[in-house]
Amino acid sequence: MTMRWLAVLLLFLSGVVQAAAPTVRVRVLGQQPVVAGQSVQIEVTILTPNFFLSAPAFPALQVPGAVVTMPDERGVNSTETIDGTSYAGIRKIYVFTPQTGGDFTLPTPEIHFRWSGDGGKPQDATVTLPAITIHAGRQGNDSQGAAPSASAPAAAPLLPAAPIHIQQTFDQPVSGKDAHLRAGDALVRTITIFAPGTPAMMIEPPQLAAPRGVRQFRADPQLQDGVAASGDEPAGTSGGRRVETITYVFEGSGHYTLPAVSVAWYDPATGKRAQSSAPAVTIDVARAAPGLGLAPSGGAPLQIPDWLDWRWVALLAGVLIGAGYAAWRWRKGWRPHGRRAHGDGPHRRNAPPLPPLNP
Repeated sequence: MTMRWLAVLLLFLSGVVQAAAPTVRVRVLGQQPVVAGQSVQIEVTILTPNFFLSAPAFPALQVPGAVVTMPDERGVNSTETIDGTSYAGIRKIYVFTPQTGGDFTLPTPEIHFRWSGDGGKPQDATVTLPAITIHAGRQGNDSQGAAPSASAPAAAPLLPAAPIHIQQTFDQPVSGKDAHLRAGDALVRTITIFAPGTPAMMIEPPQLAAPRGVRQFRADPQLQDGVAASGDEPAGTSGGRRVETITYVFEGSGHYTLPAVSVAWYDPATGKRAQSSAPAVTIDVARAAPGLGLAPSGGAPLQIPDWLDWRWVALLAGVLIGAGYAAWRWRKGWRPHGRRAHGDGPHRRNAPPLPPLNP
C-alpha cells in the first residue's frame, strides 16, 4: 500500500512540474486616473520555470493619443518562487504618457523567446500581453478620465505633469573680477532641464531669443531618458533630461541681457499650470583689444602681435616699395647719367649724312 501511494505522489508531482509553463505579468505602477501629460510606468515581467535561452523581444507599443517609450533598452533579470516552483524572470519598464483625457487600452502583442524545458531541452515559447486599461483625465478639468466632447474647447498643449528643474552654466565667468568678455568673443550657455518621471521628448522646448547686437547659434538638443537626478536636481528621482547648448557672439561692446529661460508644466496636485525658469543674466562686454575684430565672413578675427611696432612696419613697407620701383626702372633700360646715350654710340657716328632738305 505504501509503495502504491508513493507512486501516486510521484505521478502527481510529475504532473505539477510538467504543467509549469512560461507566463507573463503586467502591472501599472502608480495611482489612476492620471492627467494628460502625466507619465505612468507599466511593468512587464516574463517568467519561465527554468531559465531563458534567448532574451524576449519586447515590442514597441503604439497607442493612439499617447506616447509609450522604453527608457532602458535592456531588461532586468530576476528570480521568484510561485506555488513552490522557482521561476526566472526578465522585467521591462514602459513609460506611458497620455496626450489627452480618456481610457487607453494597451495592445496585446505576442512575445517570442526560447527557454530550457525538461532535461535542459530548448523549447520555443510565446506569451501574449493581457489587455490593460489606463484612465486619464484632462488637465485642470476632467479628473474622472472622460473623453472630451466635440463641443468642448480644445485641450491645452501637452505639458510634463511633474516639477521641472532648470539650471544653467557658462563656459567662462560672466560677472565679477574674473569676467573678461570683449567684443568678438563667444560665450557658451548650457541649459539643463530635468523632469522627474517624464520622457525627455515630452519636455517642452524652451524659447531662446538673442538680444540685439548678439549672434546666436543653437545646437541640437540632447535627450536622455531614465537618468538619475544629479547636482541640484531633486535627489532620489529619475526621469528625462533635455540639454540645450547656445553660443552667443557679441558684435560690439556694451551691456547685454541674456533672457531668462522658462518651461511651463502642469501640477496634478493643484490642478494648475506652473513654470520653472533659469534667471536672466546681464553681461558687460568691453571693447575689442587693438588689432581684434569680427571677420566679415564670420571666421577668426585678425590679430597683430603686440611686439610688432607700426613704425617698423611702415619702414619695411617703404623699403620694399623703393626696391620694387628700382627693379622696374632697370627693366625699362634705365642707366646712370655718366654714360653716353644710345644715340652717341659708334653706330651713330658711322651713319651716312642725310641729304639736304632743300638742295
